[in-house]
Amino acid sequence: MNTNNNLPNQAQPKVTKMDMSMKVALLIGAVLLLFLFWFYPNLIRLSLYAGCFVCLGLFLPRQAGWNIRDRRAKKSKQAELQKWGFASRDREGPWINYIDYPLVRTDTIASNKFFYSDWLVIDDGKIIVNPGTSAVNLESRTVTYDLTQPKAYAWDGCTPKRLFFWLALIGTPDWWHGEHTVQSITQQGQLVEKKVFWQLCMHASLVHDALYQYLDTIPLTKVQVDQLFHDMLIEAGMPNFMAKIYHWAVDKFGANDVYPDTAQPSSDLSNSDFKQLELIPIHLIN
Repeated sequence: MNTNNNLPNQAQPKVTKMDMSMKVALLIGAVLLLFLFWFYPNLIRLSLYAGCFVCLGLFLPRQAGWNIRDRRAKKSKQAELQKWGFASRDREGPWINYIDYPLVRTDTIASNKFFYSDWLVIDDGKIIVNPGTSAVNLESRTVTYDLTQPKAYAWDGCTPKRLFFWLALIGTPDWWHGEHTVQSITQQGQLVEKKVFWQLCMHASLVHDALYQYLDTIPLTKVQVDQLFHDMLIEAGMPNFMAKIYHWAVDKFGANDVYPDTAQPSSDLSNSDFKQLELIPIHLIN
């Protein structure tokens, strides 16, 4: 039986100060310096000036107000730790997209797997992001979700993205807009299909971000989660070679603090809210 009481993230909540985007920028800068050193050494000084400007542009918007964001994040993690017995991992921002309804992804990788939290549910083949207001009783090992009290879940699309001197948002593109079909749950507990006008990568990045948020506590491996991301990009219409690039990026740079082939046991919490959830014959809703 897994009670989630001895997991690594149960330590005092911490917030990572250097995120993936800054690491990528520094890596690109180091590669560029090596290239200039061998082929154009006279441009090294100019490139250092340019590199300092770029780093400041990426660093200052994140640093401004950092103490407040750090305090709020730690408070949120501590509350989650007391409620569930575990806390979510760091998530990068800025948050530019959001949903205010439960989004469901049905997939075989979640078959016979169970996990419950405030923002993510895995329930025997169903991956549910933003499931609704939750109530958990750790003594009786039960959890319930109130679909009539929806919450909002925000994410940044494909990571990394960063503000540059508060003037522009730069980072991994989510590509062109189009109509996509997603699954959602009504307040009456019915699984329905929903039409959304999203950028190409938004559906895949939403599910991937939510799974990464709890990657060290869910009964899925990083390898499985990254492969799901790749498969959803293909389903959305991304060309195969581009999907392979995006998959390579999350495989090599995403969640390096988590063992890629390790999954936690399923939760032993009992829940009945999503047990009989099946897609009903209903017209697509907007």
